[in-house]
Amino acid sequence: MKIICLLIFNTFLSAGLSHAGGVAQVDAQRLLAAPYNGNDWLSYGRAYNEQRFSPLTNINEKNVNKLHMDWYADIHSEDGLVSTPIVVDGIIYLSGAFARVFALDGKSGQKIWSYDPQVNRGASVDSSWSVRVNHGVAVYEGRVYVGTGDCRLIALDAASGKEVWSIGSCGAVGGAGITGAPRVVNGMVLIGHGGAGVRGYVSAYDSNNGKLIWRFYTVPRGPKHKFEQPELKVAANTWHGHKWWQGAGGTVRNAITYDQELNRIYLGTAGSYPTMAGLRDPEGGDNLYTESIVALDADTGKYIWHYQQVPHDTWGYNATADIVLADLTLEGKSRKVLMQAPKNGFFYVLDRQTGELLSANNYARVTWAKGIDMKTGRPIEHPEARYYNRPDLKATVYPNIGGAHSWQPMSFNPKSGLVYLPVQDFPTIYSVDAEYGLTFKPLPDQIKLKGRLVAWDPVTQSERWRVDHDLALNGGTLATAGDLVFQGTATGELRAYSAQKGELLWSTELGSSMQAAPITYAIDGQQYILAPVGLGGEGRMTHADQAAGPNALGPSRLIAYSLGKQHASLPVNNQPPQVPRPPKGDADPAVIAHGAKLYSAMGCYFCHGENAVGMAGGSIPDLRYMSANTHVEWPAVVLGGSRKDKGMMPFYRYLEHEDSEAIHSFVIEQARKLYNKKAGLLGAGSLLGH
Repeated sequence: MKIICLLIFNTFLSAGLSHAGGVAQVDAQRLLAAPYNGNDWLSYGRAYNEQRFSPLTNINEKNVNKLHMDWYADIHSEDGLVSTPIVVDGIIYLSGAFARVFALDGKSGQKIWSYDPQVNRGASVDSSWSVRVNHGVAVYEGRVYVGTGDCRLIALDAASGKEVWSIGSCGAVGGAGITGAPRVVNGMVLIGHGGAGVRGYVSAYDSNNGKLIWRFYTVPRGPKHKFEQPELKVAANTWHGHKWWQGAGGTVRNAITYDQELNRIYLGTAGSYPTMAGLRDPEGGDNLYTESIVALDADTGKYIWHYQQVPHDTWGYNATADIVLADLTLEGKSRKVLMQAPKNGFFYVLDRQTGELLSANNYARVTWAKGIDMKTGRPIEHPEARYYNRPDLKATVYPNIGGAHSWQPMSFNPKSGLVYLPVQDFPTIYSVDAEYGLTFKPLPDQIKLKGRLVAWDPVTQSERWRVDHDLALNGGTLATAGDLVFQGTATGELRAYSAQKGELLWSTELGSSMQAAPITYAIDGQQYILAPVGLGGEGRMTHADQAAGPNALGPSRLIAYSLGKQHASLPVNNQPPQVPRPPKGDADPAVIAHGAKLYSAMGCYFCHGENAVGMAGGSIPDLRYMSANTHVEWPAVVLGGSRKDKGMMPFYRYLEHEDSEAIHSFVIEQARKLYNKKAGLLGAGSLLGH
C-alpha cells in the first residue's frame, strides 16, 4: 500500500503540480520522491542518490542544437561559483563566495533576495581559504541552510532571506571551515567541515532550531581522552607517532550521501596532517578512518561499516568526492551499490549493505599503486612512490595531489548505465628537502595540465568513451533522460554530448570558466539548463591567466538556456588588469631562489598560485599586480598581519624578517617577468637589464 501511495504521489509531482503551503515547502516525502520529479532540483545531487540525472526529455539529442540563452544574472561572488543551485517551485537558491546566499526567479533570473553572513576572513591561515569557497545550500520546510567558512550553520527564511537561527559547528580557530553543501535527512541538517590538521566529524542538527541530535567522529582524539564511540578505540590502534592527534584529520568536507532504502548515511573522509606519512606515523599505521567511506545509521549516527581506500596515505588522496548510489547487475545478480571516483585514480564499486568491495579499476593514469587487491581491498603500492623512503627523496607520482577527480560532481545515467566523470591527468613531484621540508608541485613547464570527460561503465570497470579538454579542472556533469550529458569547461564553454557515444551536439561561449556542474529544471512546461559560471575553487590557482586565456576570467553568473526565443545577449569584456611597474629587482639570485623555496614551503601557492602566478581579479590578489604602496607595506602585511581582516594571516611565527624579504624578492622577480611580457619583452618599458 505504501508503494502504491508513493507512486500516486510521484505521478502528481511529475505532472508539475506545485506544492501548496508557501515558499520552498520541501518536506521529507517530497525529497524521497525527487527522482521522479524533473521540474525541481531539490538537493545537492538532485535526489538522495546523488546521481545528478534528470528525467526531463524536452531538451534531447534531436533538438539540443536549438538551445538559446534565455537569461543571465550577475552574482556577487568575486571568487567564482562552485555551488550547485537548488530549484524549488521555480525559485533558484544559490550560494557564492563568503557563503553569500541568493534567491532568484527561475523564469527571468530576477533577484528576489540576497544574504551576506559577514564571515570572518581572518580566523586562521587554513580557514582563510575556506571562507572563499561554498558548494551549495539545502532547502527544507520553508528554510534555506548554508554553512560558512568560519564554521557556522545558518538557517534562513526562504521567503525573505532573513536569518532564523545560527549555530557554531566546527570552531574555525583551529583551521576548520565549512565549504560543503548541507544535506537534510529525516528532519535533520547534516554538515561536516574541512581544514588541514583538524579533527573530522559530521553533525546532525534539528532543522527547526539547530539543536545537535548526533555527532560522529571520524578519527580518535588523543590517548588521554575517552572515546566518544566504541569504534574509535579500534581506530586508535592504527595511529602512532609523536602527538599524531594534533593533525588527525578525516574531515568530511563534501561527500554526505543518504540511502533512503536502507536509511543510512555514507561519508567520504579526507586525509590527515602532515601529508608525509613518514612524519605523521613512522610506524606505518593505517590511520583509520581517514581516506575512507564510512556507513552510519541515519537516525542515530551509529557506525555500521567502513572501507579504507588509501591506508597510511602520503599523497593527499582524499576520499571526499561525491558518492553515487545505484542498483547494478553484477555477474547476473542485482546489487545495491555505491560508486566513488576519488582523487587516487581508482573507481570503486561497493555493496552498500555490507561495505564489500565489488570491483575497482583505475580510470586515469596511476603510478602510486599497481591495482587493488580484491581479497584484502588494499592497494598494491609501488614502493618507489613513497618518496620519503627514496634515496633521492623525490618521486613523480600520478595522479596529482589535486586528484584525478576532485570535487567537480560526476553524474550517472541509469538508462545508459554510464557514469560521466571529469578527469584530470598530470602528476605531482613530491620531494623532501632537509631545510624546506616537503614540497609538492605539478609540472607546468614539462607537462600540460590536461583534462578530459570520461564515460565510465561501472559494471565492466572500463572506459566507454572520452573527450579530451585543453585544460584540467573542467566542470561537473549533468545527465538527462534526453540522452544528453552537459559539462562546462575551464576554457569557458558549455557543451552537450550524446550520452551513448560522446558526440559533441552543441556548445556555447560562457564568457567565463566553469567548474561547477550545470543543472536542469522546468517551469510551465519549459525546460531550462542552468550554468553557474565563474572560475572558482582550486581553478583560481591552477589556471593562471596566461594558461586559461581571457575567456576564463569573466564574472560570476548564472546563465539559463532553453528552446524558446533568445531574450538577451551575453556581454563579454574580460580585459586583464594593467600590470603595475614593479620595484627595481636587485636581489642576489641565491636570495630569489631561497624565496622561491620558502614560497612553496610556507604554502603561499595555495592561495596566491604556483610560482606566484595567480588569478587577478578575485578576493585573493595576484601578487605580481601589487601596487607600489603594497610593496612598501610588505613586512607589515606578511609578518604583522595588517590585512588579517581580508584573510592574510601574519607569519611572524614561521618566518624571520630575512626570510620574508627573500619571498618578497621572489615575488618581485615574478612581477618583473610579467611586466616584461606585457611590455613586449624588449619593447618600451621593459625592465630587462635594470
